[in-house]
Amino acid sequence: MNGTPMDDVRAIRVRQLIGVYRFDTGASLVAARLTGQGCALRALTHRGLFTNPAWSAMTAELIVPVLLTHFDQSPAPVRAITGPTRPYVLARTRDAVVPLLGPTALTRIAGRVDVFLDHLRAATWTAGLTWTRGMVDSNVPR
Repeated sequence: MNGTPMDDVRAIRVRQLIGVYRFDTGASLVAARLTGQGCALRALTHRGLFTNPAWSAMTAELIVPVLLTHFDQSPAPVRAITGPTRPYVLARTRDAVVPLLGPTALTRIAGRVDVFLDHLRAATWTAGLTWTRGMVDSNVPR
């Protein structure tokens, strides 16, 4: 073995990505939009009221499903990780939910899907996770 993720039979694989928006559903979401408060994850996934076509194209190429949710609709393991600090992008593996990108990283990405994918690759690599196919598994940090 030369230390690459593909050599390790026990490699922990990403099975799903979970994006948790900054605001809960309901009144807090409406208030945030009325007051102009933004969400760095929503800046990636939407353009105004509509889904961002670049986001849709990127997720169509990913080899795992992407779940986008609000904190109040998230499963307990996700809420335990993100807490009041949102937005977040996490990876679900067979046995765990692993944080990948938090609010600071998502703010720096500034709605740029290509930059998100680069950060996602690096964060996955740093977390010791791998993908099941080469599309994103050019998992070398950039």
